[in-house]
Amino acid sequence: MSYSIDRINSFHPIENLDLYKVRKVMTSSEISRTEKIQFIKKNHNEIKNLAKEKISCSDFKSIMDKRPLKLFKPIKNAYTKAGDKKILAIALGIKPSEVNNYIENVTQEINKTSDLNKAGITKDNYEKIKTYVYRHGTKGQVINILDFELSHTKNIVTMLYETLDYHSCGVANYFLRPIHRFDNNTLINIYNTIDRNLRQSFHSGMISETKSLETSEWALARIYEIQNNQRLLNAIKLKKTLE
Repeated sequence: MSYSIDRINSFHPIENLDLYKVRKVMTSSEISRTEKIQFIKKNHNEIKNLAKEKISCSDFKSIMDKRPLKLFKPIKNAYTKAGDKKILAIALGIKPSEVNNYIENVTQEINKTSDLNKAGITKDNYEKIKTYVYRHGTKGQVINILDFELSHTKNIVTMLYETLDYHSCGVANYFLRPIHRFDNNTLINIYNTIDRNLRQSFHSGMISETKSLETSEWALARIYEIQNNQRLLNAIKLKKTLE
């Protein structure tokens, strides 16, 4: 999305203004400081109200989708993470300084109770947290979210194929970034989480024993692929650093 000075001058005010549009305007190198001040003045009430409005799950995911993370750009991603945290804080109705503890408490609670109500969180807010965790969370939080998702899905096989694919914004995408190290201990924890949920699905009569074993073997092979791909990415990153 690009905004020219002429277009900024025509805003009286912007329709369907959201945080992403505000950020694009304020960080644009094509727009002068004077034009940005005019933009703020013309949209003062709308911008002020953004902090008061509840951001829906679909709105939050839309904003995140428009803020792609970059390989080998840790500084750029650090700024994006800071912005994402502020947006999540607004979406959850808490302070940005409270986000980390809030996410950690929620992911631990759903791991203990396997129930959103008992964990004290709505489905809508859980979805926002899940989106954030698969972008910026800790490995422990990712595993807890994965465990909850697999234990509540109606089709565990389809969900596994999706989350272990690089285009689903799930587990595979999380480890696509070299900064999220996929060590052997993490590999074991993820595989055990997947295998345990597959066995539970079999015992619950949701899938056959054969399908459970086949999918478990496929998942193990797929996890190794993701880990080896990250090792390759880290090697490329190191080479770039040395050049």
